[in-house]
Amino acid sequence: MCHIIIKSLLSRTSFCLILLILTLNIFQGILLEASQVSTSNFADPYKYGWIDESTRLNARDDFFLRTMLLEDYYNQKQSPFSNALKSAIAPGWGHFSVESYTKGQILLGIQLSLLGSGIYFREKANIQYNKYEEATQIEDINRYYNNAITPHRQSNFLLSIFFVVWAYTIYDTVLETNDYNDSLWNNIYLNRRNMSISIYPTSIQVKF
Repeated sequence: MCHIIIKSLLSRTSFCLILLILTLNIFQGILLEASQVSTSNFADPYKYGWIDESTRLNARDDFFLRTMLLEDYYNQKQSPFSNALKSAIAPGWGHFSVESYTKGQILLGIQLSLLGSGIYFREKANIQYNKYEEATQIEDINRYYNNAITPHRQSNFLLSIFFVVWAYTIYDTVLETNDYNDSLWNNIYLNRRNMSISIYPTSIQVKF
């Protein structure tokens, strides 16, 4: 009885091994065929416009150059969100980050003037209002109250304009950052072309 069971187990094991070997051979054939197709496509130089060895090397150098330029681009690229946050914290900071110095200085000057003037008139109104609260004569009460109304309104107006300009500065920072990123690639490429010495995997170019 044990002998029959052992023979049955051996026959089943042999069948599983044969099935596994056949599966591996089929899978290996599929991989080999795919590899041959990929290699044959890549081995055709005319597919990529490579007429001779020189054009192939030029294509390699161009790919190497664009890879370096792309790395420089991402290292120098500015984030619109980060610059907008900078302008929200300190007006003009976002513009300075994208080298828009003139506009940043103008917007910074406008906001400082508006904020300073608004605070000045608010303090002036508070002084008159404090006198109004301390006054005991009807004439003094009316005079101090009327003197506090005008600078208080002026302060509200100036501070309102300040917040409008502040919001515009944030919005304009996003636009300036996008323009900076759009022109960044061309600037990097031109700077690279104007370099006197360029090193590639297959050559070194020297310009005089």
